[in-house]
Parts: sequence; C-alpha cells; structure tokens
Amino acid sequence: MKNETKDKKLSHIVIDVDKNVAREPILSFCTNIKSENPEIGFTYLSYDNQIENNDVSCLSKMISSYCYNQDSLFIITDSETVLLYTFDKNLASAAIYTERNRNCGFSKVLFCIEDIELMSYDRINKMWQRHFHVPWTITVTDRLVIREQTMDDIPALYKIYSDKEAVKYTEDLYEDPDEEKDYLQKYIDNQYRFFEYGIWALTLKDSGELIGRAGLSAREGYDALEIGYILGKPYRGLGYAKEAVTAIIEYAERELDVHDFTAFSKEGNTASTRLLESIGFTRSKTAVIKGGRHIVYSLTKQ
Repeated sequence: MKNETKDKKLSHIVIDVDKNVAREPILSFCTNIKSENPEIGFTYLSYDNQIENNDVSCLSKMISSYCYNQDSLFIITDSETVLLYTFDKNLASAAIYTERNRNCGFSKVLFCIEDIELMSYDRINKMWQRHFHVPWTITVTDRLVIREQTMDDIPALYKIYSDKEAVKYTEDLYEDPDEEKDYLQKYIDNQYRFFEYGIWALTLKDSGELIGRAGLSAREGYDALEIGYILGKPYRGLGYAKEAVTAIIEYAERELDVHDFTAFSKEGNTASTRLLESIGFTRSKTAVIKGGRHIVYSLTKQ
C-alpha cells in the first residue's frame, strides 16, 4: 500500500461553514452519523462571511490540537479558502454546496456534497479513505471480502494468471511485471477515483488470501456494464465465482443505481455459461471479441 495510514481510521469530523448555512441539516447529519458509529467525534465551526474571509486561525488551532493524529480528521466546508488550507496541510476534506458558493470551481476537490443529510458514515469514511489511497472494501459475503486492488496484489495475480486454463477465456497480464505495475497504478488512480467501480480483488474472509478478481467494466458499444471474473485454479468449482458475481450485482444495484448488466462467455466456456444462466442472465446474441466468438448475456434487475 503506498501510504502510511492503513492502520489508522477516521475518528473525527470537522464541519466548517458560514454562520448563515442552515444548521438543521448539519445537525441531522451528525445525529445520523453518530447512530451509525457512536465512536465518531464532531466539531462544528461557523464564521461570518466565511467564503470571503481568509482567516482560518480558529480551524488551524483546532487542527493543531490533533498534532499526533491529524490523518484521522475529515473536514467538510463551504469555503474555498479552507479547502486550500486543507490541500496545503494534506488534510482529508470535501466541499459542501450552499446557495452562496454555487459558482465556486472547487477544481481540486475530490468530493462535493450536495445534500449533507443524505451522507452516511460509510460514504464519509470512503471519502477519507480515497484521500489517503486506502483501498475501499466493496462488499463482504459469507466467505469473501471484495475490495479494490492494491499494488501488493501483483505477485498473487501473476500466480493466478500463470495457469493456462485461467487465461484461456480472459486477457492475460503484461509479460513484463513493470508494465503491469504501471498499468495497475494508473487503474487505481483513475478508474476507482473517477468511476467508483471497476475490477476488484477477491480475497478469503478468513485469511485475506487473494484468490481472483471480479467486477464491472464499460465496453464500447454496450450501454450496460459488463461483469467479469477470474479465479485461481484451487478455487474453481467451489461456488466462489457465483458468490462474488451475485454480491457485485447487489452492490451495483444498491450503491451505483445500476440495474442492467451484460456478460461475455467465450464459446466452449461451459462453466461460465452455467454460472451466468443460474444467476438469471439470458442469451441475447453472439459477438466476436479480439478474434474469439463469445455468447453475449444480458440481465436486467428491477
């Protein structure tokens, strides 16, 4: 993992807004977050004309009190000045839209909050994780933890893809590990950050061992997101693929508001066709992809 915060956690939220911003939605947000995580702390700061005011001394003093644990803070503010301060100090933060700052660019901000009352602890925590490059846990099943990939996964991925059967129906990794590292780092920095979905790591809940990959991708010419997977040889035929694919579909419906899916099964891959049909995918047509004929499957969830 490329940061030193993997053993830390979000523990305190600072809300820094102009005094004219309505308090009720913010107080409702605090109550909701506290109900989800009773250990979370809050600090509420308000200023006169905060958007025009360059004085961040009160916020700076408050943050200084966390001199040994500033990485545990998450700052929500309506002020460009405060956001610039958080960038300078490498503090996790998000902008909150108000009637007064609609024209602000917030060009450096990873996240902007439209309706703070709709924010959950999980969502705020994921914003904090994204700032510090901590991989998101996507979902957890009976036997699996499905999470974003990390650079530490590369040796295990080469072991999985070294099996000729594994790459018979999917694209292989780069032959040069340095090229694969470069590709994966760019994928983590861009795909996960901007789209919040992608191909994820499948790990055993009990041991953390990486056993494969599965997830969602966009294929040119198709409106629905494509779902795909690969498992290491020792874990095939044990129901892991179905468990992962089912959980990913449920996650996509719940968190991404995605209800239409597509999948491609190369002709001859009977295990894949059985799995897809058992979940409810139906054959729609065939397509030639990179010289190989594939059966195209579709699924719509209501």
